Amino acid sequence: MKTWSRTSLFALCICLAQPVCADLKVATSIEDLASVAGYVGGNHVTVVSLTKGFQNPHFTPAKPSLMRIVRDVDVYVSVGLDLDAGWLALVLPGSRNPRIQPGAPGFVDASEGMKVLEEHSGPVSRAEGDVHPLGNPHYYMDPLNLKIVASHLEEVFSKLDPSNAGDYRSNTMAFDRRLEKAFVGWQRSLAPFQGHPVVTYHHNYPYFLERFGLELIATVEPKPGIPPSPRYLNDLAGRMKSSGCRAILYQPYFEEAICRKLAQNTGAKALEVPSEVGGVEEAKDVFSKFDLVVSRLAQVLGKNQERKMDHE
Repeated sequence: MKTWSRTSLFALCICLAQPVCADLKVATSIEDLASVAGYVGGNHVTVVSLTKGFQNPHFTPAKPSLMRIVRDVDVYVSVGLDLDAGWLALVLPGSRNPRIQPGAPGFVDASEGMKVLEEHSGPVSRAEGDVHPLGNPHYYMDPLNLKIVASHLEEVFSKLDPSNAGDYRSNTMAFDRRLEKAFVGWQRSLAPFQGHPVVTYHHNYPYFLERFGLELIATVEPKPGIPPSPRYLNDLAGRMKSSGCRAILYQPYFEEAICRKLAQNTGAKALEVPSEVGGVEEAKDVFSKFDLVVSRLAQVLGKNQERKMDHE
């Protein structure tokens, strides 16, 4: 009969108690990518995001702790389109992990294959604010774009871990089916509000608004990353009143007080909605995030529509 040393038994207990025996270790730039990676990888992966949903992913400090986190991972999933370029360019080399450097098999640019909005053909000046020359990087706000992300991850996971390729494939198909079913419900909820005007704090909702047929009339920021002046906010309030805009969307890492003051001056509703998974407590994965955004927005737009009917 085989006997076990105390050391062996301890190691076995640790392996059973924690998901350290997963076939692949995965790190991502944002929680949305981690959520999709978890669905695709299932029990074969452990996943960690370097940013939390309540943090602005543009400005994550490149701390040594992040370098240590990715030192031993097999896969790194970047948002791409320069969203995380400012800090990832320090974190990846600092990790000294050759498996996840750009160009290596374990590095994934999740933006590949996307229909990118707002690409810039010429040079971009810093006077235009925090503009991304490669295009708007918030493609993950269109739920159907997550199918492209899942396809990328299935391919990479299967190449690095071919013995579980069948599971990655079936997991991806199940994710796609669930996403398509959920999308039908989200689309049904927002269909009555086609063309309705919306204001967002930052320019991170164009993919979502285009997908669901809503109109972005302005952002609270006059330019990306530039705080609004009192004069700009006064002009914006006038535009909102004339257009009948009744929804201001902002994220936890932006100025709530400015949005609430603007709402007070226009009769609109300031909605705290996440751009990233984990931005608010209820947004635990990509499905619950979109459930939350759609339901809150539909509720506000529905009340606005009722007020219009009452006045007619």
